[in-house]
Amino acid sequence: MKLTFSLALGGIPIGAMYALQALGIVIVYKTSKVFNFASGAIGLACAYFGSTLHAHGIPSLPAVLLTIVLGVAIGVLMELTVRPVKGALTGTIVTLGWLLVLTGGVGWVYGTQVATNEPVRLLSDKQAFDVGGVLVYSYQQLGLLVIAGALAAGLALFFRLSGLGTATRAVSEAPDAARLLGIQVDRVNLVAWGLGGAVSGLAGVLVAPLLGGLNTTALIILTVQALAAALVGRLSSLPMTFAGGVVLGMLQPVVHRALASFSGLKGTDELTAFIVVLVALLFMRRSGRKDVVSGGLVPVPIRALPTGRLAALSFAGVALGALLLPILLGDRGNLSRYNLTQVAVWGTATLSLVLLVGVVGQVSVCQAVFMGCGAYGTGIALAHGLPFLLAGIAGALLAAAVAALVGLPAIRLEPLELAIATLSLSFTADRFLYSWPPLASDDGKREVVRPGFAGVDPGHVAAGNRAYAWLALGVFIVACFAVASLRRGRTGAALTALRSSEPATAAMGFSVVSVKLRGFAASGFLAGLAGALYAGLVQGASGAPFDFTRSITLLAYAVIIGVGSVPGAFFGGLVLTLTTVDFGATSDVANGQVVSLTTLFTGALLIGVLTLSPDGVAGAVGRLRLRRGPATSPAEVFA
Repeated sequence: MKLTFSLALGGIPIGAMYALQALGIVIVYKTSKVFNFASGAIGLACAYFGSTLHAHGIPSLPAVLLTIVLGVAIGVLMELTVRPVKGALTGTIVTLGWLLVLTGGVGWVYGTQVATNEPVRLLSDKQAFDVGGVLVYSYQQLGLLVIAGALAAGLALFFRLSGLGTATRAVSEAPDAARLLGIQVDRVNLVAWGLGGAVSGLAGVLVAPLLGGLNTTALIILTVQALAAALVGRLSSLPMTFAGGVVLGMLQPVVHRALASFSGLKGTDELTAFIVVLVALLFMRRSGRKDVVSGGLVPVPIRALPTGRLAALSFAGVALGALLLPILLGDRGNLSRYNLTQVAVWGTATLSLVLLVGVVGQVSVCQAVFMGCGAYGTGIALAHGLPFLLAGIAGALLAAAVAALVGLPAIRLEPLELAIATLSLSFTADRFLYSWPPLASDDGKREVVRPGFAGVDPGHVAAGNRAYAWLALGVFIVACFAVASLRRGRTGAALTALRSSEPATAAMGFSVVSVKLRGFAASGFLAGLAGALYAGLVQGASGAPFDFTRSITLLAYAVIIGVGSVPGAFFGGLVLTLTTVDFGATSDVANGQVVSLTTLFTGALLIGVLTLSPDGVAGAVGRLRLRRGPATSPAEVFA
């Protein structure tokens, strides 16, 4: 009991870290109803910036003040890009773009490894006092706890008693009515985002020393803990958010000790936070709270397959390209069979989002997790003697089962709430799922051997790569035609109706629960197939290619192209492949300035597209086609 008490007390400063990060999220949400997924990335950028200032001789206090100014500037810029878009979910996806921009920018400038500069320290890490001789607090830990608590209390009073706080509540509840009352809604939102950016920046500076140094992923991973604390505070109460963060920090070491008997079990902190996120979201639904309400992303309608001569020409063109490309390309350079296979793999993964987001109307920020399940499932099936093709199907079925489990909360959650839950799962998978002993081996990897006809034995590498490229392209083409023709069947009609109206779907005689779960399972199956093919391509399964950044970039390119565009999946796969060719033609381990620059570019492109054309490039092309008249080419039919 004494040890448990000591562990819980030791988690209080950690919980203050979570709370401080969560305060920035709640401040923004209280005003704009947008969930700022880039809060941790703001803290990351400010922590690195403060370290640079301190390394150039600027004292700690002025350096921290300047980093807070940077946080305000980032928050204001984010609000200006969120303002033109419609809907809380679309605005939240814009913040995912900012997450990519900030993490990519920091990685490009400072490198993706642990920084050599010391983080700026506002407080000393010397011992402050001990609790009963079993726990020691440093001045740094104690200061973080006091600052977080004071901020939570002070900001709560500010929003309750000040004129700006009253205006903020009015803008949050009814922005149109607030305008009629003479409240400058845009200015209020700008102040809230700037204030949220300042708190997030301060959080990054104060938290970095407690993490042992500057790292491009450590502060981002804390986002899942901040999400949990913000949801415990019901996205409105700053004191409750602070209390939620502290309680979570106290709970995690106790849970970790309770699960320590399970050999190899890692990432229990993230798992605990993920469970808290799910429970908090479902509790808000049951209690009738309508805070996190949003519509889905703007779809690009999936058109029916062409018929007659146009169908024959389309099929012939696709088949000819699939047959000739693996023959014409070699095995070296950026234009190679290896990269062509990657295009098919990532295209299939993007296609799984086209099905889920564009047809079913549900948002997932964890498709890479389903890919990882497919990859590991294939490795497990191969270890039990199944041939590769059957093993790949088994891995895809495992991914479908996991996707169906993820879809269970979707029965009650709004699209924005589901985005929060699935992003939390992506963070959790990085630390927990990919090191879970039943799934991964002791080193976190599993061997995946290609089938004999596509092997890479010495002397047969060219033939093996060509055959494997044909296999991946064949899977991708079949999946494209299956998704494009989905509306012809009864299930397709139900999925399409579900996007528009759940009551209408039920009135047609469909079970809304069954339709949602089938949609998630089908999407997970496609993503699992992509993961199985990727594992065969690199001859192994590991968690590195399927981290949370990959899930975000998959959603980003699906949105950029258009969440209902089938040929857009091919271009999404092509762009994702192009992000890897400059550092060895493999995305097994993402590092280097080229990758960081590509991440920055992806985020900027996502922000720009959502601002100018929420239905993506395919939607813009479709509007141009309507102005010109009916489609005249196979490419236009599928746009």
